[in-house]
Amino acid sequence: MMTDSPAAPNPAAWTSEAPPTLNLLFVGALPPLPGGAAISMAQLLAGLAHSGHRVRAIAPVTTEGLSQADCFAALHPGITVTRFEVPYYELAMPVPPPDEYRALESASIERVVSAQVNTDRPDVLLIGRESYVWYVPSLATRHRLPCVLFARGNPTRAILEDVYPEAAARHFLEQYGKVDLIVTVASYLADGLRRLGFSHVVTIPNAIDVDQFVPRPRDARLARELGLRREDVVIVHASNLTPLKRPLDIVASAERALRSHPDLVYLVVGDGALRGTMEAACAAAGIASRFRFTGWVDYERMPDYINLADIVIMASEGEGLARVYLETQSCARLLLASDIPAAREAVTDGETGILFRRGDVQDLAAKTLHAAEHPELRAAIGWNARQQAARHSLPRAVAAYAAVLCDLLPRKH
Repeated sequence: MMTDSPAAPNPAAWTSEAPPTLNLLFVGALPPLPGGAAISMAQLLAGLAHSGHRVRAIAPVTTEGLSQADCFAALHPGITVTRFEVPYYELAMPVPPPDEYRALESASIERVVSAQVNTDRPDVLLIGRESYVWYVPSLATRHRLPCVLFARGNPTRAILEDVYPEAAARHFLEQYGKVDLIVTVASYLADGLRRLGFSHVVTIPNAIDVDQFVPRPRDARLARELGLRREDVVIVHASNLTPLKRPLDIVASAERALRSHPDLVYLVVGDGALRGTMEAACAAAGIASRFRFTGWVDYERMPDYINLADIVIMASEGEGLARVYLETQSCARLLLASDIPAAREAVTDGETGILFRRGDVQDLAAKTLHAAEHPELRAAIGWNARQQAARHSLPRAVAAYAAVLCDLLPRKH
């Protein structure tokens, strides 16, 4: 569902003709860059290409990721992708990347965007990674192209919460004013930007493939591989294990919860800077045997991992609108999430999930135990959440994006 705004799409502007076919040039995150944003952008671009629009993309890749990038290209022949190399993946942390990294990005993006525009002029330039708004609007101005920013989380969230470095925040906000449209994944982000004076904002909520993420029994073979017993209550956490996700809160709460419920098993799916710290904390607390760390798994397997869960915990400091929220709900599993603006958009507390006080490991432990001890509650909330998940279907989101992008054309030309 898209929120109302002064820039809401106007299909009537196309008169009796069919909506225009767009030539789109995207600059942003795509797999193999890890994380939900890259997956969301890949699914959106694939959907737009399937709808008949021409889609070209410019995305970063590391030397180690080149072979995976080739696999992505083979899986998505409708998207023409040009890659530029980076020394490592910058994961949109709520702090700016180093100056040297930014200089490398800027030079690479300018070179590739200019070459693409000169070869085949697009109708719209899409910024699919918020940090790229640092450079791309000036390129859009230079080439006289409409420019759309997809605001998915950081740094927008950090700026709105006044936790981003002041000088960098000012520059970002100046750049936000130069784009023709900002599309946020959550209403709280749009509301915050409007409070800062931006009127060219719409919201299209994050989306997932609700036919891929469906409730089903645990995969018995996967459960055996992970050493899960029938009597275990399985708690899943899936993230890039950065400080923003607060994964150490999960360890601290587990130490408390396991004293009362020794059949809890914590399955950590993903990898990142805090994985080693988590493993060390588990060992120090004497609970390492109750944790399983899988590392990154192929995204196609994520429904299998979520369907192992009785409870999915997201303890995040902040989110845009986390895909894991929606994937959990679509699989009719119980989502236990920190009480932050993004979670409040996805969860009606006690009806489509459970919220706990952010950073309060005692509250997290107590609510984990309550959910673990009441399977009928988990089932009821999971069922309600599954019914709500249809609002976040991928075709619905693709159609909404196509509408706002098509509407730019009569207003710009």
